[in-house]
Amino acid sequence: MLDNWEWNVSVRSVKREEICFTPNTDWQVQAQGYRLYVNTDLSAELRAQDQVRMTVGELGKPDWAAFIGTVVNCRTDSILLYTSPQYESSLMNTRQLERLFSPLTSIEGAESVIDKLGFFPPFHYDVITKARIEAAGLHGNQKNLSVTIRHTSAGGLEQPIALYFEDIQHEKISPAEEYNICLQLSLAYESDQIRVELDAVSGFEASFLCRKMVVQFHDGSKS
Repeated sequence: MLDNWEWNVSVRSVKREEICFTPNTDWQVQAQGYRLYVNTDLSAELRAQDQVRMTVGELGKPDWAAFIGTVVNCRTDSILLYTSPQYESSLMNTRQLERLFSPLTSIEGAESVIDKLGFFPPFHYDVITKARIEAAGLHGNQKNLSVTIRHTSAGGLEQPIALYFEDIQHEKISPAEEYNICLQLSLAYESDQIRVELDAVSGFEASFLCRKMVVQFHDGSKS
């Protein structure tokens, strides 16, 4: 896991910047991004695809708010973020950045998924096609979870992706049904483990801690 995870920042200015994920491929995605010019050099701290929480205002006061964004790139004087346009007016008042999770650092195989799709998907409204818990370990006292999700792009392209979670603990799992639709996959650090929240529109959903996470394309090639 990563040691540094929270920084105080002062934003000098915010500019809109178009983002193009995986240009000149079938998976190309255009998106609106925001470049925050800050007084703190975080280029050695933040990696592309890091999930960060931005806070504005003072905790306990009416102006306090928090929202999530994804780091697209980080320069010595600025950070390019992908976040919901509804937060644009709040970006200038960002006072703190907190890294929630770094897919490239903490998910085995994440780099190839990002190379193909342009980002690590949250699997909004994607179909879960398989979910299975298996016993593992020397005495079968360890549980692993495998989930296959059919990721669908905005343009209708489909790519089945297999997720493997090793040594899951403190799990709360709802069984699979005939139709299993993912609402969102959320990941965060919790001590030396990964907190996984797989929320559902319908069917299978899960909340648990795990020691390791691996991602592969469903054909078995590392992704």
